[in-house]
Amino acid sequence: MKKIGLIIIQLFIIWTVSYSQPCGVAQSLTVIQQAQIKNLINPLDTALKYEDLFHIDSLSYEIKNTYATQGGRPDATEPYFALVKNVTWVNITNAITLSRLLISKDSMVYVDLWKAAMGLNPPLYQPHSLFLRAAAEIASGLLKIANKETDLTRKTLYQTWATRALDSLATRQLPNGAFPFPDLRTYGDPVFGPIIQNFAFSCGADSVNTIQNGWIVDDKGTGEFKFDAGIIANAFYEAYNYTGKIKYKNTTIAVGNFLKPLKFNFNYNYNTFVSFGLTRAYQLTNDTSYLNRAVKNIRYAVYPGQIANGRWVDGHNANSRYHNLIIQNILPSIPLITATDPHKGKLETMAYLAVKNLMDYTYSCNSATGYRWLMKAYNINNSIIPTTLHDSITDIIGRHINQSAINGKYIDVPTMGEYLELLGLVNGLPEITFPTGLKVNIYPNPSTGFANLTYDCAENENIILSLFDINGKLLKAIDQGLKTKGTYNNQIDLTQYQQGVYFLTLKTDKRKYTQKIIKLE
Repeated sequence: MKKIGLIIIQLFIIWTVSYSQPCGVAQSLTVIQQAQIKNLINPLDTALKYEDLFHIDSLSYEIKNTYATQGGRPDATEPYFALVKNVTWVNITNAITLSRLLISKDSMVYVDLWKAAMGLNPPLYQPHSLFLRAAAEIASGLLKIANKETDLTRKTLYQTWATRALDSLATRQLPNGAFPFPDLRTYGDPVFGPIIQNFAFSCGADSVNTIQNGWIVDDKGTGEFKFDAGIIANAFYEAYNYTGKIKYKNTTIAVGNFLKPLKFNFNYNYNTFVSFGLTRAYQLTNDTSYLNRAVKNIRYAVYPGQIANGRWVDGHNANSRYHNLIIQNILPSIPLITATDPHKGKLETMAYLAVKNLMDYTYSCNSATGYRWLMKAYNINNSIIPTTLHDSITDIIGRHINQSAINGKYIDVPTMGEYLELLGLVNGLPEITFPTGLKVNIYPNPSTGFANLTYDCAENENIILSLFDINGKLLKAIDQGLKTKGTYNNQIDLTQYQQGVYFLTLKTDKRKYTQKIIKLE
């Protein structure tokens, strides 16, 4: 019995070492490990290119074994930050005040955001992120802040800055749906200038085709365009939901068309940006080919790199910054996976382990990693993120926002926009931000399957119907197009959804109406 007890203790120690995330260490590979991994990368790239799942899984297994105990450790030692203890969320009034302070501090960044969206001298406007994607994310954040802003002058100003930037950015979209990358060498950029120079050298004579008129128009399969396209697609998706502009919807779908045929990449986080953009295209079209490809990207080119404790095996993606990007990007897709998809269970487990790891790391290492990933995890249902972990997520969001209110740490316009959006959902019915003036009737409500919607148009208006779940996740968007003056009828199909509370939003270019619908069994 004594011997059995000793074995159990030893097994527990091994389990703890393999599953816990170490604090204050960086990945350190031996020369032999580096050589072995290098020899496995090319075959894995080939398997990814040809979507050969058997060899993707078997080669990934070998790579993880080669990394051994170094797998899942970040490529650099990560600093620790002690958050304040207060877990009570900052209320909407104080959050609006915080957003005003944030915006006023760098007001010229937002006034000239359209220039960053056009690639014009970006270091002057956004020194820490110089790409079109930064303008896209900031514009989306401004729209979310404007949605909750009570000062009409500020509301209008934020909306103007955002839509001007997005309209400018839309003109940069390439015919294939991708977005180019500005050649920052002309600005003497010390960080990205050399990177672009090396890229030009790697292209050789073909650089005249890949770099045209000051723009990189082809990333040569490196995956950089995946990164930008996924973020920009999400920004236009969100902008469409807040403005109802059809061109924003079309921009998102065009990005989805660019992403759909792309080959898988060994950089795990790049593939999550593909799945993110594809999921947004699916949510605007209900075309399952986008969702199916998103799920395939995650299963074939993200899941195989995750180790048992929830991190990704290589040092780059094991870095908390990229780990939380993976979480942010995959969580919108995971709940949409159909019950009949054979990958559903393992991908839900993957998402849970990824969130659980970063939560453990936050507590055990006193490490603050920002909280946009936390807000994405907050909205995931209990079948994936259990209630106990959800409560801890709630507390860490509170600690982050209170830290932000004290010294501005971990906060920027996109994060502030997401926080205000989340507050609106947590507090109940989404706020109606425009005068309605719409005669709307939904019946029967509650409904056991189908609900009838009637509404009157007083003038020629573009009508968009959107159905959201209780957590604010868009389930369906129906573009009604231009409607002339008159009364219209629609039937809302709830049969595919579970019993619960849903929100139907009817939006025009000028007005928005939100109504709660209760689905009964």
